Amino acid sequence: MATYKDIQRLTGLSLSTISKHYNGLPVRAKNREAIEAAAAELGFRVNAFARGLRSRRSRTVGVLLPALDNEFHLAIISGLEAALRPDGISVLVCATRPEPGEAVEFLRSRMVDGIVAVPSPGDVEALRRAVEQGIPVVSVDWTDTELESDRVVLDNAGAGAAAARHLADHGHRSFAVVGGDPAISTTRERTAGFLAALADRGIEVPDSHVLRGPLTVDSGIEAVERVLSMSQRPTALFAGNYELTVGSLIALGDSGLRVGVDLSVIGFDNFDLARVVRPRLTIVEQPTDAIAAEAAALIRSRLDGTADAAPRIRTLSSRLVVGASVAQMHDRPSERLEDLC
Repeated sequence: MATYKDIQRLTGLSLSTISKHYNGLPVRAKNREAIEAAAAELGFRVNAFARGLRSRRSRTVGVLLPALDNEFHLAIISGLEAALRPDGISVLVCATRPEPGEAVEFLRSRMVDGIVAVPSPGDVEALRRAVEQGIPVVSVDWTDTELESDRVVLDNAGAGAAAARHLADHGHRSFAVVGGDPAISTTRERTAGFLAALADRGIEVPDSHVLRGPLTVDSGIEAVERVLSMSQRPTALFAGNYELTVGSLIALGDSGLRVGVDLSVIGFDNFDLARVVRPRLTIVEQPTDAIAAEAAALIRSRLDGTADAAPRIRTLSSRLVVGASVAQMHDRPSERLEDLC
């Protein structure tokens, strides 16, 4: 196996110069080119583990997620890995464990240099301790102030408001919200934004029409089944994340009701899902690639020591992608509206 001394023999450069190059420190361009040419000829590969022992840096970022079966979370992993790989930074992925803080401690035991987290409520305290002890943390999709870290968030209230305005602009006045778990800041804010936008237009949504529960497909199914059993059924529904959207569509399909005809629907999070549903689903799309890229930039600057001490916040906007799943109620005769209700 080739070593620094073999590169020294071919290049005539000092071991210190070769070491500086492989530890990310600046060297002259001609020396860098000579080192890389010699390494290619010798088949030299850096021993990242040994380098980490010497520098006390693992060049690894922990990625903490609530689950590994969620389209949004998997996209975040992919985006982070792609953004950090050119800097020689690898990712170690871990899902939240039943015991609060256990997943954070697992990542810390693996000597990660920093953590990018989509936190679950049970992990927040352990992440807060990590920040206090000097471990860089970037939270994604989490806005509660108890965790004072860098964070990348969607304008969730704005996303909910955009869905509400679109439905109201189409003449809808009776709504249901499949809002998810109120302990999760993002879906809580989407629901709040949706309700606030309607309140601005003088429309109140009864609390019985705001369905709350886990962010799962089954929860979405159960919520919409409750909506469909209401004596005064709403004409429009907003689902606050991907799983809840899938569950809502399954429940509607099983009921025999027609999306965009018998019940108008706006979903969330996945443009591919919107394209395969017929009629095409109107959806609030969040910029997943941009979220991952911003998170990678924030954690990279912490690892490089180029970031200010104060926590930084990056807030991104969603996009309402209009399909054909929202009926135009202004054009409907009053008797048909009563049938829908």
